[in-house]
Amino acid sequence: MTFARPVLLLLLPVAIGLAAFALAWTTRRLRRLAEGFGGEEAAARLTTRDLVDFPRRRLRVLGVAVTVMVLAAAGVRFGPGISLSASRPVDVVVALDISASMGARDVPGGRMSRAKEVVGALLEALPGERVGLVVFADWPHTLAPITADQQVVRFFADSLAENFLGERDQGTRVSGAIGEARRQLDARREEGRERVIVLVTDGEAHEDEFAVADSAALAAAGDVRIWVAGIGTAAGAGLGDGAGAPVTDAGGAPVVSRLNERLLRGVARAGGGGYLDASDDRGLAELAARFRRVPEDGEGSGGVGDPVTWLTLLALLLLAADGLMDRPGSARLRPLATGPGRPRSLLRFPWSTPPELRP
Repeated sequence: MTFARPVLLLLLPVAIGLAAFALAWTTRRLRRLAEGFGGEEAAARLTTRDLVDFPRRRLRVLGVAVTVMVLAAAGVRFGPGISLSASRPVDVVVALDISASMGARDVPGGRMSRAKEVVGALLEALPGERVGLVVFADWPHTLAPITADQQVVRFFADSLAENFLGERDQGTRVSGAIGEARRQLDARREEGRERVIVLVTDGEAHEDEFAVADSAALAAAGDVRIWVAGIGTAAGAGLGDGAGAPVTDAGGAPVVSRLNERLLRGVARAGGGGYLDASDDRGLAELAARFRRVPEDGEGSGGVGDPVTWLTLLALLLLAADGLMDRPGSARLRPLATGPGRPRSLLRFPWSTPPELRP
Protein backbone atom coordinates (compact mmCIF):
# COMPACT_ATOMS: atom_id res chain seq x y z
CA MET A 1 0.00 0.00 0.00
CA THR A 2 1.37 3.38 -1.03
CA PHE A 3 0.09 6.97 -1.00
CA ALA A 4 0.29 9.77 -3.52
CA ARG A 5 0.09 12.38 -0.71
CA PRO A 6 1.35 10.61 2.44
CA VAL A 7 1.63 13.87 4.40
CA LEU A 8 -2.18 13.93 4.63
CA LEU A 9 -2.06 10.81 6.80
CA LEU A 10 -1.01 13.14 9.62
CA LEU A 11 -4.58 14.40 9.61
CA LEU A 12 -5.96 11.01 10.65
CA PRO A 13 -5.46 11.27 14.45
CA VAL A 14 -6.55 14.92 14.34
CA ALA A 15 -9.76 14.07 12.46
CA ILE A 16 -10.62 11.17 14.76
CA GLY A 17 -9.91 13.36 17.78
CA LEU A 18 -12.22 16.07 16.45
CA ALA A 19 -15.00 13.52 15.86
CA ALA A 20 -14.62 12.20 19.41
CA PHE A 21 -14.62 15.75 20.80
CA ALA A 22 -17.76 16.64 18.86
CA LEU A 23 -19.60 13.57 20.15
CA ALA A 24 -18.43 14.25 23.71
CA TRP A 25 -19.63 17.86 23.49
CA THR A 26 -22.99 16.74 22.11
CA THR A 27 -23.35 14.15 24.89
CA ARG A 28 -22.66 16.83 27.48
CA ARG A 29 -25.39 19.06 26.07
CA LEU A 30 -27.87 16.16 25.97
CA ARG A 31 -27.13 15.33 29.60
CA ARG A 32 -27.96 18.92 30.55
CA LEU A 33 -31.17 18.56 28.54
CA ALA A 34 -32.01 15.36 30.43
CA GLU A 35 -31.52 17.20 33.72
CA GLY A 36 -33.93 19.84 32.48
CA PHE A 37 -36.52 17.14 31.81
CA GLY A 38 -36.18 15.97 35.39
CA GLY A 39 -33.47 13.36 35.18
CA GLU A 40 -32.54 10.30 33.15
CA GLU A 41 -35.74 8.36 33.86
CA ALA A 42 -38.01 11.27 32.97
CA ALA A 43 -36.04 12.00 29.82
CA ALA A 44 -36.36 8.36 28.76
CA ARG A 45 -40.15 8.74 28.86
CA LEU A 46 -40.10 11.87 26.74
CA THR A 47 -37.74 10.91 23.90
CA THR A 48 -36.43 7.83 22.15
CA ARG A 49 -32.86 9.21 22.16
CA ASP A 50 -30.36 8.22 24.80
CA LEU A 51 -29.43 11.55 26.34
CA VAL A 52 -26.98 10.27 28.94
CA ASP A 53 -24.65 7.55 27.65
CA PHE A 54 -21.74 8.37 25.34
CA PRO A 55 -22.51 7.09 21.79
CA ARG A 56 -19.68 4.58 21.40
CA ARG A 57 -21.26 2.93 18.38
CA ARG A 58 -21.50 6.25 16.57
CA LEU A 59 -17.87 6.97 17.41
CA ARG A 60 -16.81 3.67 15.85
CA VAL A 61 -18.76 4.38 12.67
CA LEU A 62 -17.47 7.94 12.46
CA GLY A 63 -13.92 6.74 13.17
CA VAL A 64 -14.06 4.32 10.23
CA ALA A 65 -15.63 6.99 8.00
CA VAL A 66 -12.95 9.53 8.89
CA THR A 67 -10.19 6.95 8.31
CA VAL A 68 -11.61 6.08 4.90
CA MET A 69 -11.86 9.76 3.92
CA VAL A 70 -8.28 10.47 4.98
CA LEU A 71 -7.02 7.44 3.03
CA ALA A 72 -8.89 8.66 -0.04
CA ALA A 73 -7.51 12.19 0.35
CA ALA A 74 -3.98 10.76 0.70
CA GLY A 75 -4.38 8.97 -2.63
CA VAL A 76 -4.07 5.41 -1.38
CA ARG A 77 -2.86 2.79 -3.83
CA PHE A 78 -2.93 -0.93 -3.12
CA GLY A 79 0.10 -2.88 -4.22
CA PRO A 80 3.51 -1.32 -4.79
CA GLY A 81 2.07 1.94 -6.09
CA ILE A 82 3.23 4.31 -8.79
CA SER A 83 7.00 4.47 -8.57
CA LEU A 84 7.70 7.77 -10.31
CA SER A 85 6.71 11.37 -9.78
CA ALA A 86 4.29 12.61 -12.41
CA SER A 87 6.00 16.00 -12.62
CA ARG A 88 9.76 15.26 -12.52
CA PRO A 89 11.87 13.86 -15.37
CA VAL A 90 13.57 10.58 -14.57
CA ASP A 91 16.78 8.69 -15.19
CA VAL A 92 16.36 4.91 -15.09
CA VAL A 93 19.11 2.31 -15.21
CA VAL A 94 17.98 -1.27 -15.79
CA ALA A 95 20.30 -3.83 -14.17
CA LEU A 96 19.56 -7.13 -15.91
CA ASP A 97 20.76 -10.53 -14.72
CA ILE A 98 22.25 -12.65 -17.55
CA SER A 99 23.84 -15.37 -15.42
CA ALA A 100 23.36 -19.06 -16.22
CA SER A 101 20.37 -19.34 -13.88
CA MET A 102 18.42 -17.01 -16.19
CA GLY A 103 18.35 -19.88 -18.68
CA ALA A 104 15.80 -21.76 -16.54
CA ARG A 105 12.46 -22.25 -18.23
CA ASP A 106 10.03 -22.15 -15.32
CA VAL A 107 8.18 -19.16 -16.79
CA PRO A 108 6.57 -18.85 -20.25
CA GLY A 109 9.34 -18.51 -22.83
CA GLY A 110 12.06 -18.82 -20.22
CA ARG A 111 13.49 -16.31 -17.76
CA MET A 112 15.69 -14.46 -20.22
CA SER A 113 12.84 -13.98 -22.67
CA ARG A 114 10.69 -12.61 -19.86
CA ALA A 115 13.51 -10.29 -18.74
CA LYS A 116 13.66 -8.81 -22.25
CA GLU A 117 9.91 -8.25 -22.13
CA VAL A 118 10.37 -6.39 -18.84
CA VAL A 119 12.87 -4.04 -20.50
CA GLY A 120 10.48 -3.49 -23.41
CA ALA A 121 7.57 -2.76 -21.07
CA LEU A 122 9.65 -0.22 -19.14
CA LEU A 123 10.69 1.58 -22.32
CA GLU A 124 7.08 1.78 -23.48
CA ALA A 125 6.04 3.15 -20.08
CA LEU A 126 8.80 5.80 -20.11
CA PRO A 127 8.68 7.52 -23.52
CA GLY A 128 11.15 10.38 -23.80
CA GLU A 129 12.94 9.55 -20.54
CA ARG A 130 16.64 8.76 -20.22
CA VAL A 131 17.41 5.08 -19.76
CA GLY A 132 20.61 3.02 -19.34
CA LEU A 133 21.31 -0.71 -19.39
CA VAL A 134 23.68 -2.66 -17.14
CA VAL A 135 24.02 -6.44 -17.38
CA PHE A 136 25.60 -8.60 -14.73
CA ALA A 137 26.51 -12.07 -13.66
CA ASP A 138 29.51 -12.27 -11.35
CA TRP A 139 30.60 -8.84 -12.62
CA PRO A 140 28.55 -5.92 -13.96
CA HIS A 141 29.03 -4.47 -17.44
CA THR A 142 27.47 -1.31 -18.87
CA LEU A 143 26.04 -1.94 -22.31
CA ALA A 144 24.26 1.39 -22.71
CA PRO A 145 25.06 4.45 -20.59
CA ILE A 146 22.14 6.67 -19.74
CA THR A 147 20.75 8.04 -22.99
CA ALA A 148 17.60 9.66 -24.35
CA ASP A 149 17.84 7.36 -27.39
CA GLN A 150 15.86 4.40 -26.11
CA GLN A 151 16.36 2.48 -29.36
CA VAL A 152 19.98 1.93 -28.32
CA VAL A 153 18.84 0.31 -25.09
CA ARG A 154 16.24 -1.76 -26.93
CA PHE A 155 18.84 -2.97 -29.45
CA PHE A 156 21.22 -4.22 -26.77
CA ALA A 157 18.44 -5.77 -24.68
CA ASP A 158 17.05 -7.72 -27.63
CA SER A 159 20.46 -9.24 -28.36
CA LEU A 160 21.00 -10.61 -24.86
CA ALA A 161 21.06 -14.26 -23.86
CA GLU A 162 22.01 -16.21 -20.77
CA ASN A 163 25.73 -17.09 -20.66
CA PHE A 164 26.33 -13.90 -22.67
CA LEU A 165 29.40 -13.16 -20.54
CA GLY A 166 31.09 -16.57 -20.77
CA GLU A 167 31.98 -19.25 -18.26
CA ARG A 168 34.62 -17.26 -16.41
CA ASP A 169 32.08 -14.62 -15.43
CA GLN A 170 29.34 -16.88 -14.10
CA GLY A 171 27.69 -16.30 -10.75
CA THR A 172 25.23 -13.66 -9.60
CA ARG A 173 26.53 -10.67 -7.68
CA VAL A 174 23.59 -8.32 -7.15
CA SER A 175 25.52 -5.81 -5.02
CA GLY A 176 27.98 -5.24 -7.88
CA ALA A 177 25.11 -4.61 -10.30
CA ILE A 178 23.54 -2.06 -7.97
CA GLY A 179 26.88 -0.31 -7.53
CA GLU A 180 27.50 -0.11 -11.28
CA ALA A 181 23.97 1.16 -11.95
CA ARG A 182 24.44 3.85 -9.33
CA ARG A 183 27.75 4.90 -10.90
CA GLN A 184 26.00 5.33 -14.23
CA LEU A 185 23.36 7.51 -12.60
CA ASP A 186 26.02 9.62 -10.88
CA ALA A 187 27.99 10.05 -14.13
CA ARG A 188 25.03 11.69 -15.90
CA ARG A 189 23.38 13.33 -12.95
CA GLU A 190 21.25 16.42 -13.55
CA GLU A 191 19.48 18.43 -10.88
CA GLY A 192 15.74 17.99 -10.68
CA ARG A 193 15.70 14.51 -12.20
CA GLU A 194 14.43 11.50 -10.29
CA ARG A 195 16.85 8.57 -10.21
CA VAL A 196 15.75 4.94 -10.28
CA ILE A 197 17.37 1.52 -10.62
CA VAL A 198 15.24 -1.37 -11.88
CA LEU A 199 16.79 -4.70 -10.95
CA VAL A 200 15.65 -7.61 -13.16
CA THR A 201 16.80 -10.94 -11.75
CA ASP A 202 15.84 -14.28 -10.25
CA GLY A 203 17.68 -13.30 -7.06
CA GLU A 204 19.85 -16.40 -6.96
CA ALA A 205 22.80 -14.42 -5.63
CA HIS A 206 26.14 -15.99 -4.77
CA GLU A 207 26.93 -13.54 -2.00
CA ASP A 208 25.88 -12.63 1.51
CA GLU A 209 22.33 -11.24 1.71
CA PHE A 210 23.44 -8.51 4.10
CA ALA A 211 25.95 -7.27 1.52
CA VAL A 212 23.16 -7.03 -1.05
CA ALA A 213 20.88 -5.15 1.34
CA ASP A 214 23.72 -2.80 2.33
CA SER A 215 24.38 -1.91 -1.31
CA ALA A 216 20.69 -1.14 -1.81
CA ALA A 217 20.55 1.00 1.34
CA LEU A 218 23.67 2.87 0.24
CA ALA A 219 22.07 3.66 -3.10
CA ALA A 220 18.88 4.84 -1.38
CA ALA A 221 20.96 7.13 0.84
CA GLY A 222 22.27 8.71 -2.37
CA ASP A 223 18.76 9.64 -3.52
CA VAL A 224 18.35 6.56 -5.73
CA ARG A 225 15.35 4.26 -5.44
CA ILE A 226 15.57 0.60 -6.35
CA TRP A 227 12.68 -1.34 -7.82
CA VAL A 228 12.92 -5.08 -8.36
CA ALA A 229 11.29 -7.25 -11.02
CA GLY A 230 11.51 -10.89 -9.97
CA ILE A 231 11.77 -13.52 -12.72
CA GLY A 232 11.21 -17.19 -11.89
CA THR A 233 9.18 -19.41 -9.60
CA ALA A 234 9.61 -20.88 -6.14
CA ALA A 235 9.49 -24.39 -7.60
CA GLY A 236 12.27 -23.50 -10.02
CA ALA A 237 13.61 -25.49 -12.96
CA GLY A 238 16.74 -27.35 -13.97
CA LEU A 239 19.53 -25.74 -15.99
CA GLY A 240 21.00 -26.86 -19.30
CA ASP A 241 24.57 -26.57 -20.53
CA GLY A 242 23.63 -25.17 -23.94
CA ALA A 243 23.91 -28.55 -25.64
CA GLY A 244 20.77 -29.98 -24.09
CA ALA A 245 22.45 -31.80 -21.21
CA PRO A 246 21.37 -30.92 -17.67
CA VAL A 247 23.76 -29.09 -15.38
CA THR A 248 24.64 -31.20 -12.34
CA ASP A 249 26.39 -30.51 -9.09
CA ALA A 250 29.48 -32.26 -7.72
CA GLY A 251 27.36 -35.21 -6.61
CA GLY A 252 25.75 -35.64 -10.01
CA ALA A 253 22.34 -34.27 -8.98
CA PRO A 254 20.60 -31.84 -11.39
CA VAL A 255 21.01 -28.19 -10.42
CA VAL A 256 17.65 -26.50 -9.84
CA SER A 257 17.44 -22.72 -9.93
CA ARG A 258 14.68 -21.06 -7.89
CA LEU A 259 13.39 -17.52 -7.44
CA ASN A 260 14.78 -15.99 -4.24
CA GLU A 261 11.86 -13.71 -3.49
CA ARG A 262 12.90 -13.04 0.09
CA LEU A 263 16.20 -11.54 -1.04
CA LEU A 264 14.56 -9.44 -3.73
CA ARG A 265 11.92 -8.07 -1.38
CA GLY A 266 14.68 -7.15 1.03
CA VAL A 267 16.54 -5.30 -1.74
CA ALA A 268 13.41 -3.36 -2.68
CA ARG A 269 12.69 -2.50 0.94
CA ALA A 270 16.25 -1.33 1.60
CA GLY A 271 16.28 0.59 -1.67
CA GLY A 272 13.10 2.50 -0.92
CA GLY A 273 11.19 1.08 -3.89
CA GLY A 274 8.98 -1.95 -4.39
CA TYR A 275 9.01 -5.53 -5.55
CA LEU A 276 6.96 -7.03 -8.38
CA ASP A 277 6.81 -10.60 -9.62
CA ALA A 278 7.07 -10.11 -13.40
CA SER A 279 7.05 -13.82 -14.23
CA ASP A 280 3.60 -13.80 -15.82
CA ASP A 281 1.64 -11.43 -18.06
CA ARG A 282 -0.29 -9.98 -15.15
CA GLY A 283 2.88 -9.11 -13.29
CA LEU A 284 4.38 -7.61 -16.42
CA ALA A 285 1.32 -5.41 -16.94
CA GLU A 286 1.43 -4.33 -13.30
CA LEU A 287 5.08 -3.39 -13.66
CA ALA A 288 4.35 -1.24 -16.71
CA ALA A 289 1.41 0.39 -14.92
CA ARG A 290 3.57 1.29 -11.93
CA PHE A 291 6.09 3.11 -14.11
CA ARG A 292 3.66 4.77 -16.49
CA ARG A 293 3.88 8.54 -16.03
CA VAL A 294 0.32 9.26 -17.19
CA PRO A 295 -2.24 6.90 -15.61
CA GLU A 296 -4.56 5.04 -17.94
CA ASP A 297 -8.34 5.36 -17.66
CA GLY A 298 -9.51 4.01 -14.36
CA GLU A 299 -6.08 4.09 -12.71
CA GLY A 300 -5.51 6.96 -10.35
CA SER A 301 -7.92 9.15 -12.34
CA GLY A 302 -11.19 8.75 -10.48
CA GLY A 303 -12.40 5.87 -12.66
CA VAL A 304 -14.15 2.75 -11.49
CA GLY A 305 -10.78 1.05 -10.95
CA ASP A 306 -9.50 3.81 -8.71
CA PRO A 307 -9.55 2.81 -5.02
CA VAL A 308 -10.19 6.45 -4.09
CA THR A 309 -13.58 6.22 -5.84
CA TRP A 310 -14.63 3.21 -3.79
CA LEU A 311 -13.30 4.67 -0.56
CA THR A 312 -15.28 7.84 -1.15
CA LEU A 313 -18.48 5.85 -1.70
CA LEU A 314 -17.79 3.83 1.45
CA ALA A 315 -17.30 7.02 3.45
CA LEU A 316 -20.64 8.37 2.22
CA LEU A 317 -22.39 5.14 3.23
CA LEU A 318 -20.83 5.28 6.68
CA LEU A 319 -21.91 8.90 7.13
CA ALA A 320 -25.44 7.93 6.08
CA ALA A 321 -25.38 5.11 8.65
CA ASP A 322 -24.28 7.59 11.29
CA GLY A 323 -27.19 9.84 10.37
CA LEU A 324 -29.63 6.96 10.78
CA MET A 325 -28.25 6.27 14.25
CA ASP A 326 -29.11 9.84 15.22
CA ARG A 327 -32.67 9.55 13.91
CA PRO A 328 -35.39 9.47 16.59
CA GLY A 329 -37.47 6.32 16.70
CA SER A 330 -41.18 6.18 16.15
CA ALA A 331 -43.52 7.41 18.83
CA ARG A 332 -44.42 4.77 21.36
CA LEU A 333 -46.32 4.78 24.60
CA ARG A 334 -44.61 4.07 27.87
CA PRO A 335 -46.37 3.54 31.16
CA LEU A 336 -46.14 6.43 33.56
CA ALA A 337 -46.11 5.23 37.15
CA THR A 338 -48.41 7.68 38.96
CA GLY A 339 -49.47 5.52 41.83
CA PRO A 340 -51.86 2.60 42.30
CA GLY A 341 -54.37 1.84 39.62
CA ARG A 342 -54.19 1.79 35.88
CA PRO A 343 -50.97 3.42 34.68
CA ARG A 344 -51.16 6.41 32.45
CA SER A 345 -49.24 6.73 29.23
CA LEU A 346 -47.20 9.46 27.67
CA LEU A 347 -46.07 9.75 24.07
CA ARG A 348 -42.32 9.89 23.80
CA PHE A 349 -42.42 13.15 21.90
CA PRO A 350 -42.17 16.01 24.39
CA TRP A 351 -44.66 18.11 22.47
CA SER A 352 -47.36 15.41 22.70
CA THR A 353 -49.78 15.64 25.61
CA PRO A 354 -52.03 12.71 26.65
CA PRO A 355 -55.72 13.48 26.30
CA GLU A 356 -56.37 13.02 30.00
CA LEU A 357 -53.92 15.82 30.78
CA ARG A 358 -55.33 18.29 28.28
CA PRO A 359 -57.36 21.20 29.74
